[in-house]
Amino acid sequence: MKKLFNLRQLLGVLGKRMSGERLKGKGYRNLIIGIVIIAVVLVILLIPIIPVDATYNETEPYNRLATYEVVSATLTEGWDLVRGTYHTSTIVLRNTDSYGGTFSVTHRLYDINGLYDIETTSAFVGSGQQYSFSTQFDTQWLQDVRGEYSVSAPTVIDNRVVTKHKTVYKSIIELLIYH
Repeated sequence: MKKLFNLRQLLGVLGKRMSGERLKGKGYRNLIIGIVIIAVVLVILLIPIIPVDATYNETEPYNRLATYEVVSATLTEGWDLVRGTYHTSTIVLRNTDSYGGTFSVTHRLYDINGLYDIETTSAFVGSGQQYSFSTQFDTQWLQDVRGEYSVSAPTVIDNRVVTKHKTVYKSIIELLIYH
């Protein structure tokens, strides 16, 4: 009987160990499920998955015409022994831009029949400087004339700040912390 008792005792101990292992197995399974749930929650919170419209400023170059001011525009009649009668068109221009450049002035002389003559003068005018564009037209004595002009300013490359938009993706944590 002693052997039987020892066998029963052994079976009882084994049964307790088996049931303990089963309990431990359930504990490990619950622990693994908890870790998986925590990992999924962290992934959802930390991975950027929410689209957000972001604005930012950027400096970009652009082309524009230089700014200027016409200080004066005159058409005067003159005479000398060699040439005879002539008219002088003078346009005084001030470069009001922060950049210098080559300006062109087209002088037009009209009489009663329409366009009589056209001349173009060009010169480099530095920033803030003033320049006198002048040309002469040979005309007749007592010829009735009028003058017109047009200015062609140089193209300069300048910079401007532009606000741009783009879609960025943020995580829930970023949205909670930074907004």
